[in-house]
Amino acid sequence: MPTIIERIAAAEADAEALRKNALEAARNAEAAAEEEAASSLKIAREEAKAGLALAAAMAEKEAGAEAERLLKESAESAEKLISAAEKQLPAAVDAVVQRILSDL
Repeated sequence: MPTIIERIAAAEADAEALRKNALEAARNAEAAAEEEAASSLKIAREEAKAGLALAAAMAEKEAGAEAERLLKESAESAEKLISAAEKQLPAAVDAVVQRILSDL
């Protein structure tokens, strides 16, 4: 039968082994948490970049559509102005001719 001192020594050895195991488990858990955090951060960055690229593409598409609409409106407006000017051209020519003839 072990003596009290031997049992105390064995209990201290067991306690030290438990402490070392707990410390190792804590280190492993910390390393795993850091790895998980790094992985989550990497995924979040990739998702943010993808979202930014998608938003930029959508904005570019919308800007292109708006530019196309404005060009169409400008072309239509220019056509109306040209048409109105062409309608007034004979009267303008007559006015110029009359002016020249009246000065003779």
